[in-house]
Amino acid sequence: MSAAVSIPIAPVPASPVGVASARGPRTHQADAAASHRGRTGRLAVAVADGVGDSAAAAFAARLVADHAVRVATLEGRVDTAVLAAHDVLHSAGDLAPGDAAAVVALAPGDGDPRWRLAWVGDCRALAWDGRGLRALTVDHTVAEQMRAWGLRVHPRLEHVLSTSVRTAGSRDVGVADVAGPGVVLLVSDGVHRSVPASALAAALAAGGSAQARADRVVDVATAAGTRDNATALVVARPPLP
Repeated sequence: MSAAVSIPIAPVPASPVGVASARGPRTHQADAAASHRGRTGRLAVAVADGVGDSAAAAFAARLVADHAVRVATLEGRVDTAVLAAHDVLHSAGDLAPGDAAAVVALAPGDGDPRWRLAWVGDCRALAWDGRGLRALTVDHTVAEQMRAWGLRVHPRLEHVLSTSVRTAGSRDVGVADVAGPGVVLLVSDGVHRSVPASALAAALAAGGSAQARADRVVDVATAAGTRDNATALVVARPPLP
């Protein structure tokens, strides 16, 4: 009878991406999140927020998020990814009548040392560098537009999008390049409209895996009484190919 041989098994590294989501008091979960590694190993992530509380909004958000991350890794461009999602919604016709806000992030790789970001609507990207939290995107809302013009803003206008995936043209997509942001956080407005930046920073600073951080962010939004779907996607470290 042969003696048993113990074969050491290397630990599986924790995923650098964590996603958490809560439906909240809405009838439908119209937020979606996606991540995808291309053939070179470069990572793209996205969060999309369907416009409205309906099955059509939920389907549009899922379609946008899934398509955008694949195009981003294939093309190496996030603005193209948002515009490709726009084309998909239009080409689907009555099969996908909904609309969505979205933010897409492409991690460093393929000789590109920077994070690349693109967005439409009011999903946000933020960065935690171990010391502070900073916004990487600017909301595409009527309120933000009026604020930039120096006008007083009615609170209801915070929720009115000035640009969305369905309506965006090539000049409407917000873009930004970021060097070494540390932890990247993508959130739907159900998070950032109910949780102050200081609480988001504390949730990220508490450490742990990307999943633990994403869970904490959504838990904080739920505890704050968000009235919307709440979704958080965390990339805990730059995932180089």
